[in-house]
Amino acid sequence: MLTCGSLSRPEIVWEKTWNYLAEDIIHKQQWLLDCPGLSISDDQIKNLTLLEIEKILLRNNYSSKRFNTMLFPNLESVDSANNRLIIEETSYDRESLQHEFDTLFVSLTYEQRGVYNEINKVVEKGKGGVFFIYGYGGTDKTFLWKTLASSVRSKCLIVLNVASSGIASLLLTGGRTAHSRFKIPINLTEDSICSFDPQSKVADLIKQTSLIIWDETPMIHKYAFEAMDRIFKDILKSDSLFGGKVVVFGGDFRQILPVITNGSRHQIVNASLSSSNIWKNCKVLKLTKNMRLTVGSKDPNIEETRLFAE
Repeated sequence: MLTCGSLSRPEIVWEKTWNYLAEDIIHKQQWLLDCPGLSISDDQIKNLTLLEIEKILLRNNYSSKRFNTMLFPNLESVDSANNRLIIEETSYDRESLQHEFDTLFVSLTYEQRGVYNEINKVVEKGKGGVFFIYGYGGTDKTFLWKTLASSVRSKCLIVLNVASSGIASLLLTGGRTAHSRFKIPINLTEDSICSFDPQSKVADLIKQTSLIIWDETPMIHKYAFEAMDRIFKDILKSDSLFGGKVVVFGGDFRQILPVITNGSRHQIVNASLSSSNIWKNCKVLKLTKNMRLTVGSKDPNIEETRLFAE
């Protein structure tokens, strides 16, 4: 009707019919409407519908801009509703995740279950918190990460799984290196800040995120965490640590520490997360049971295994 010039007041027709035209858009965005932590506004639905109209007009060498009273899509709003990063993190099968969680949860040890319950309680409240899970190799930290992630994702909330190294990130579902996910600079200083715009799609993803899990954190320089803290406070407009997000760090300080070229013991320790101002606000939770040594063990051997582990 626009291309044929049959509408004298297209804005009136638009206001009367946009909700019918948007039915297919709403159907495609149903994953957002089903998620309690996410939402799509009427303005975003209108913009997506206007964008579809604009695409049809452009194919016919027209544009909404040719009609003085016709609305033109707000591209910023359209980008927000079509954020590929958010879609990636919410496209998991919720039923499959719930089944996976049920299987994993019953296998948690008493120690792991205590850690899980404490973190999950904070995620449900949504008021933020920073934890450090301290456990040496074999205490099944990765198993705990998978349980936490499947639990939160099954509720249609976003979990960002990151690790300090590429190999460690491969063990996490949807894992990425922290430098890749949060755009952390390679050459860090005490004033560094993550290199993404507060209005970018990465920023929108962080705003919607309910839980961040960062594995193998002791090997990263403390300036990386401080840079991440600054950008989070900026985009979330909050003075709380990491902008009030729930962040879970994990690792073992007896393994690899930050690499300082020709650094002394003092310099290496000073570059560690435990020497950062962030550390005093971290709640340290410990895992001490070595799962690798107890797999398949019979009751008479448990005590012997415990002594060997010590």
